[in-house]
Amino acid sequence: MGFQRVTINTAAPASIGTGIKVCLRKRKGQASMIFSIRSDIAKRLGWADGDKLEVLIGDGSDHGLVRLRKNNAGGDALVTFRKAMKAVTYVVVSLGHQSAFVDRAEAGRWCQHEDVEDGYLEIVLPRWADETGPKQAAKPAAAGSAPPAAAPPARSAPPAAKSTPARAVTASIMGDPPPGRREMLAKFGELKA
Repeated sequence: MGFQRVTINTAAPASIGTGIKVCLRKRKGQASMIFSIRSDIAKRLGWADGDKLEVLIGDGSDHGLVRLRKNNAGGDALVTFRKAMKAVTYVVVSLGHQSAFVDRAEAGRWCQHEDVEDGYLEIVLPRWADETGPKQAAKPAAAGSAPPAAAPPARSAPPAAKSTPARAVTASIMGDPPPGRREMLAKFGELKA
């Protein structure tokens, strides 16, 4: 028998994700919603340290969506630039407790996001936001009538020759929202109406 020398590499690359991460932090009292945003995203939107953001939280069919826009005159949330390492900066935006969502600690999760009309950055919250979302009300059946037959689920046509990248295993484990969650919320709103 013999021994072989091994190479140990402890410097794993940092996970980049989508560039926006949200967590719920609960120490005393109610949970606070805190966003960590890559500095390049904040700079692209024109945010600077000390700026104020206007915050909109979706309700009804838009439950689980948050919109942020720079508004120093009437903003509520403060933009704070922080340094993580020597040259790495990121932005922290704390929204405090939001009663529309669960009141417990949740680890940071990557969020899908996009720029939408009127200069807003729209963020899709992780799955824990669905727990407090609107529920489909069960309609009581008329007395003496048979329950309606369940309709087969609607199927959408496959995308035309567009390949979608496979989701990272880490994204699935961490509970990141699936791609197209915003569209799922839109369909949920149509079903409710």
